[in-house]
Amino acid sequence: MAGPETDDAPPLPEIVDLVDERELTLTLYNDDAGDGMRGDIRSYFQVQSVELRRATTDDGRPRNFFVLHDRDHFVDATSLASLYRVIRPDSELLDVVDPAVIEYPDLLRQIDQTVFTDYGRPRMTIASREIEEFAYRHGGSLHAGFQVYSNLKPQYALYDRIARAGVDTHLYGAPDWHVPSEVHDLHEYADDEITSTWFVVLDAERDAEKRALLAEERERDQFYGFWTFDAEIVDTILDRLEAFPPTRSSPFEYAD
Repeated sequence: MAGPETDDAPPLPEIVDLVDERELTLTLYNDDAGDGMRGDIRSYFQVQSVELRRATTDDGRPRNFFVLHDRDHFVDATSLASLYRVIRPDSELLDVVDPAVIEYPDLLRQIDQTVFTDYGRPRMTIASREIEEFAYRHGGSLHAGFQVYSNLKPQYALYDRIARAGVDTHLYGAPDWHVPSEVHDLHEYADDEITSTWFVVLDAERDAEKRALLAEERERDQFYGFWTFDAEIVDTILDRLEAFPPTRSSPFEYAD
């Protein structure tokens, strides 16, 4: 089923190309990480517009911490351990089913409006977790595109808990799998625009709480895109998603 034409916003793949990326610097200080860990860190950030550096302080303390800068301005800092447990290849966030246990470092939240290239599905999943966790804790309307519904299977328990916590959830994709509950609004489309993009978008009453991840699959299992907390960009994505209204609406009533 194809979505109707609309002039309100450009198609999702075009929105990907509209974002002006930030250039950030991430410095690892006083580390004693092994080559394997450093390689994982380098691999994670080398496909983003984030310059990765290593440095030492005069007294070599504290050990193993990251500092994020936007040009000459300090943005955030965190420990190597807290960041690595999230970005390592076997990240604990890949298989999480309870949104209440997601711990996403604030520093990673600050790497917004940076364009990434060649993100595979595991990295896209990790990037999605920040928005999913925020929606679970703060509410709002969550719009998630899975390309095809069978991609939702490994994450369905997570999304079911998010919806039952009172979040208005909208799930987009080609209906190659029957979604097993009625707590979501389903947007069942086999349109190329839906099946070629991955998105997680949170609409909220306050602009400061809006956020979005949007990427286009340009090669098989390789995504090009961005995430942002810019309310204007989020609203542009939401405007475009209005071209794909629900095909099945949830009758689920949230408990008071």
